[in-house]
Formats: sequence, structure tokens, C-alpha cells
Amino acid sequence: MKINPPKAIIGKEDPFEHTLFRRKEFAESLTNLLRNVEENLVIFVNAPWGEGKTTFAEMWKTQLEKRDHLNVIYFDAYAADYFDDPFVSFSGEILEFADKHLPDGKKLKERREFKKTAVEVGKRLAGLAVKVGIRAATLNAFDEKHEGELKKIGDELVTGVSEISADVIEKKIEKYGEEKDALRAFKKSLEKLADKVQENQKFPLTIIVDELDRCRPDFALGLLERIKHLFDVKGVAFVLLVNRNQIENYIRTVYGGSDAESYLLKFGSLFIDLPNQGSASNSQEYQKGVKEYCHSLVSHYGFPAQTVDTHFFATSMGIFANHFGLTLREIEKAFTVAAIYFSSSTPDRFSNRSENVWLIALLSILKIKTPLIYSSLSKQTFTLDRFYQDTKLDRLNFRGEQQFNWDYLNALLEFYLMSDAELEKAAKGEGEKNGYLRQITSRGSWTQANRNNVILNHCSSLDRFSVKPQ
Repeated sequence: MKINPPKAIIGKEDPFEHTLFRRKEFAESLTNLLRNVEENLVIFVNAPWGEGKTTFAEMWKTQLEKRDHLNVIYFDAYAADYFDDPFVSFSGEILEFADKHLPDGKKLKERREFKKTAVEVGKRLAGLAVKVGIRAATLNAFDEKHEGELKKIGDELVTGVSEISADVIEKKIEKYGEEKDALRAFKKSLEKLADKVQENQKFPLTIIVDELDRCRPDFALGLLERIKHLFDVKGVAFVLLVNRNQIENYIRTVYGGSDAESYLLKFGSLFIDLPNQGSASNSQEYQKGVKEYCHSLVSHYGFPAQTVDTHFFATSMGIFANHFGLTLREIEKAFTVAAIYFSSSTPDRFSNRSENVWLIALLSILKIKTPLIYSSLSKQTFTLDRFYQDTKLDRLNFRGEQQFNWDYLNALLEFYLMSDAELEKAAKGEGEKNGYLRQITSRGSWTQANRNNVILNHCSSLDRFSVKPQ
């Protein structure tokens, strides 16, 4: 068995071969949009952490390059946030792109002009530190001869602690006009370079920005500001894969009680959601989703068929994952919890019974998604009413899975959770579920005496090795 989740599989022939939720179609639409819209675009693609944003970006980039022969820039914002100013990173990436993918590379006139104007803007950006210039030189974004010029501006701004002298402020004011001219020249040179890209591949200069929601708040917001004010020109398209809620939290952190949602809107042309299980369920067409992913994970983790009813386990995981709204990463973590349980437990005559398999699926998911509920179950501090109130499992939608008899399994769950008085009353009631309760109760004295320890014992085994919820 394995206990680590699988790495994303990017197919050689079809990068989206193993994707979920019709994301291949989404990528096609995104490509068409960039190809056909003449205006500059800044597109935010929103999804929570753990929903596969980076995997989607890698698949889409691979498809663009291998199938469509289109080159784009993939920018890992988190890997670059040690720079004080995102301008340096973006400029370096664009220069590198021109070197690799445009005819004449470094000799290209538009490339040389862009580099020249980038250096001028870099010298004038407020707060530019010496260390930025030095680091930029290592990326070939600026020549070494410009380090001295950068140092003149940055001497008193290296750490942000030194006070800025009146002379520096005065010079900055006097050179305000020059700075405006430098910015205009930079944007014009970038537009010309983008024209060359469009001419070369009939596709805009496209920058895919990933991991922005993992950066320092000041760097993340600074990056958005740079895109808006410096790089947002005709022929340049940005696709930012973000957790929108996290970016809005950054805005609140940096700017206090500002209207984060409205503030973020000023940076984007379009805001769209990465397709997930919710959006896929609204479609009339069949598509792979959580259910199929759970079955593939069973195969990856290698649950032994002789001790685990793998099909029923995967079905149970899929149903509960949908009910509790797990992200793809959370599903993987729940499978890891279950894999550790089954690989570390000694098989017994109850191991492959359906009540054991589905209950381990439920508890593994609760442990990852709702640790407080799981903790209350493991400490036996939950009443049945409170359990249903917090989990909504009395309204579980299992979409006609014939193998998944929820009336029976729900009766079994209540059998484990009910007090003696509740069980005695329920067993006398009408209805199919109460009939199952009477059937379960009649199994014998041992079952009756140990029913309240079943969940407790399973939790004890699941807690033997810790897996962080998120």
C-alpha cells in the first residue's frame, strides 16, 4: 500500500487525459478567448486551495506548447516573492521569453528597447533597493553597469528603515516628469514586443501567474499593482490562478477595512471560477468528477481487496466527499488517513464488512474536513441530534447508488451513537430505518454491549498516526 497521494499525471498525447470536471473544455474556451479578443486581458481564475489550480496551469501550458505550438510564460509568484518589487521578476521573465521564442532573440530591436526602458523604470520605482538591482543582474534582466545607478536611488531605501532625506524627495519631485516619460516609454516598448509575439505565433504574450495567494500580502498586492499600472498593455494577457478569498483577505490586511471585493475588481477584466464538482453537476453531459477520482485513488493507494471492499470504499468516499464539499487535496488527505488505518491495523473477521468500510470512509473525511466534529465523536461528547445538526447527514444525497443502502447504514450509525433510552424508543418505531435498527439490535448481547465503543475504537486507530487536516 501507499500513503502518499499521487502526483498529477499530464498525458503525453493529451495533457488533460486525466483531468476532472470538464477542465479540458474550460482550457479550450480560455485559449479561444485569448486568441480572439483584441483587447488586453487580465483574467482571474478562482478556486479554493487544493482544487488543482497548479495542475490545471501545467496541463494548459503543456497543451498550448505541444498541440497548439504556442509559447506562454508560467510565473510562480511564490518562488519570486523574495524580490522587493515584482517589476524585476516580470521584466526578467519577458526578456527570457523573447530570448527563447522570438526570432533573433537578444538581437531583436524590440527586445533591446524593452530592456532599456525596463532599466529606466527600475531605477525610478519608489522603494527600489540595492539588493533588487543585484538580484536582477543575476537574472540577466539588467546589466551590471546599471547597479551603480540603482544604488544611487536605493541607498536610503535598502531596508525600509532609514529615513528618506529631503534631498532625495526633492530630486524625485523634480524628476516626476521624467518618470512619467519613462513609464510611457516602457509601456510602448512592451506593446511593441507583444506585437512581435502576436506576429510570430498569432497569440498574445500570455503570462500565467500561479501561487499568488501564497505570497506575502505586500508582494501579492504589489504584483497586482504592477500589472495594472505597468504591464497592462495591448497584446499582453495575464491569467492569474488564485484563491480569491485569500487575495481579498490580503487587501483587508494591508488596507484595513476597505471594500476588498470592489478593490480587487479594478485589477481584472474577467473573474471566472475553475470548474469543480458543483459546476460539473449542473451540466447534462457526463464528465469525470469526485466519484471517478475516488476510484482512481483506491487503485493508486493499493488497498488490499482481501481486507477492503475497494469498490464500496471508493463509492462511500465519493458520496461523503461530495456531501462535505472536500477539495481534491482534502480527498487525497482523507485517503491517506484511511490508507494508514488499513495498513497499520491487524485484519480481523470484521475488516471487510461494509459497516467497517463505510464508517472508516466517513471518519477519515470528518478527520480532515471537520476536525472538531471528529474530535467530539472520538471523545463521545456528541448527541445524535447535535451530530445531525452539524453534519446534515440526515439529508445525505447519494444519487441512487444501489450498493449504498443509506437507510441501513444510517440505522447502523444511530445504533452506535444513540443512548440506551433513544435506542429503545427508536426500535419500537415505524419505518424502514427503525426496522433496520431492530435487526441490528437482535444480533446479540456482545453487539449491544459494545455498540458505543465502535466509533471510539476506530478513532483510536485513526489517531495512531497524525495527518494534518489542511
